[in-house]
Amino acid sequence: MPERSGTPVAFDEVEAHTQALFELMPKEPPGWAHHDLTFGQLRLLFTLGDSGPVSVGQLADKLGVTDATASEFVDRLERRGLAARRHRADDRRVVDCLLSDEGSRLLGEIQGARREAMRKLLSLLTPDELAQFDSLIQIMAERLSAACPPSASAQGGPPVNHATPTAKPATDAGGGLA
Repeated sequence: MPERSGTPVAFDEVEAHTQALFELMPKEPPGWAHHDLTFGQLRLLFTLGDSGPVSVGQLADKLGVTDATASEFVDRLERRGLAARRHRADDRRVVDCLLSDEGSRLLGEIQGARREAMRKLLSLLTPDELAQFDSLIQIMAERLSAACPPSASAQGGPPVNHATPTAKPATDAGGGLA
């Protein structure tokens, strides 16, 4: 790999290299793709997985949609057996939405496939390169976190994990990056 120390790199170069990398990646669909889920349904699946049981109102707030739209999203996942609704024990008027066992299994499968793809990609790097890559990712996360208002996660923005990873990627190629 050519040494580029001290040479400024234009965004266009980074974008071109990233595009070339993605074009070299395998194109076959992941095993879970047969579920034929829309982006919105996948987003709901991940939101329910991250949030645990939540009311339709809370779900609507997390997704940035109306209560009726959130309820419709849950209906669609429920018909596929991926979500369920249940009355709260402490207040039967409130109905919580949650992943079904099948929804939890599918979410685990998706996350496992993503982690495996990340491991394969990162295995192309030497331990030193992987440590450099990890350092750059940490810098980006810290700067993004500092630039985002603290309530971004509460408003449905991407959550930023401020915790220190338990495994350093330089010793564990998949160590918490995916």
